[in-house]
Amino acid sequence: MNNAPHPFLSVFRSPIVWGMLAAAGFYGLIHGGVIDHPLLYRYFASHPVEYVAAGMFFIGLAMLALRGIDVVAQYPLLGHKLLGIPTEERDAVPAAGLLLDRLDRVPDAHRRDALVRRLRDALKHVRARGSADALDEQLAQLADAEADRTHQSYALFRVIVWAIPILGFLGTVIGITHALANLAPDRLEDSLPSVMAGLGVAFDTTALALALTIVLMFAQFLIGRAEDVLMRRVDEQAREELEGRFEAAASSPGDWLPLIRPMTDAVIGVTERLVERQAAVWRTSIDAAAERWTGMAEEAGCRLREALDAALVDGLKAHGRELREAQQALAEQQRGHWERVEQAQVQGTHAMASLQASLAQQAEALDRAVAAVGEVTSLENALNRNLGALRGSHNFEKTVLSLAAAIPLLAARLGEPPEAGAVVQLEPDTHATKAA
Repeated sequence: MNNAPHPFLSVFRSPIVWGMLAAAGFYGLIHGGVIDHPLLYRYFASHPVEYVAAGMFFIGLAMLALRGIDVVAQYPLLGHKLLGIPTEERDAVPAAGLLLDRLDRVPDAHRRDALVRRLRDALKHVRARGSADALDEQLAQLADAEADRTHQSYALFRVIVWAIPILGFLGTVIGITHALANLAPDRLEDSLPSVMAGLGVAFDTTALALALTIVLMFAQFLIGRAEDVLMRRVDEQAREELEGRFEAAASSPGDWLPLIRPMTDAVIGVTERLVERQAAVWRTSIDAAAERWTGMAEEAGCRLREALDAALVDGLKAHGRELREAQQALAEQQRGHWERVEQAQVQGTHAMASLQASLAQQAEALDRAVAAVGEVTSLENALNRNLGALRGSHNFEKTVLSLAAAIPLLAARLGEPPEAGAVVQLEPDTHATKAA
């Protein structure tokens, strides 16, 4: 019987489809204004890296949701005896075919359940071997195979959990590179918003990636615990329904030893090939990851070094220009100051010269005044002597005439000429004549 799922059912159960639909709905609510919160827009819709990280997060969440629904849907089947209640008499080995037909009548919704698969594989093994002697070992191998299948089913989820932090680191590198590219030391105030925006992208993408990874890891832990409980109950119920149901074939070790040896050799060969293949895959993955990390680190280091060198050179050039401008301004200021000092000295020299000339003129005038005062004093002394002589003589009129003749000479010496036509009238002094 063909148990392959329908193509539409495979698409319907694809976590990528559901994850992309959930991401589209989430961003539709954000950009449509239904969810209008600044933090959601900042951490989910402000940079392309955030869109990619959110999309991968929804794919991983859809994978866990589908896995959880599948686990929960298998629990109701665990309480039913799918092979019927075993009788006291053990069934013959050919009855395994009838039990397989009974499993085919299980509803389609449960044909892919772990319990149904476990019972079908065990019954096929019994029918193929023609004996139920190695049924316990076969059940253990089926349990290990189911665990491997479960581990392989989380391969895409592990890639997503690994890739989301890498996207956060990529956003950090992009944000720091953008901040350094927009840094301008000569225009620090103008470039500061761009630098802060770049640093905001760097930190926001890292915070978002770490938060989404933590959510996925906790959700995977819860789903894994529920799935472990389911697998334990499947193991228990499979053993309860199969152990003691078939007749044990009486056989000697020589009968089954040739059958076991080829199977053992085949298992050993397959195991060795799987180990070699897994080791090669791990080696390739580790080498590719190391090369990718080394290249990313070298590229980021080169870009950071170039940005720092360019910023340092620009800063030194700007500092040199500012120093030259300051020196030129200081030289101009000193030149103007010394010009004003020279002008003040010239003006003071002219003022001192004019002051000296004025003082010389005043000293000359003072000398003339002192000389005139001396002459006036000598004339007064001469006049006093003459007057004294007149008192003792009888020639008074003659003395008066001499005095009248001396007055113009005295006026000329003092710089005040006598009035024109001034005539000195002499009258005889009767009293003096009488006295004489």
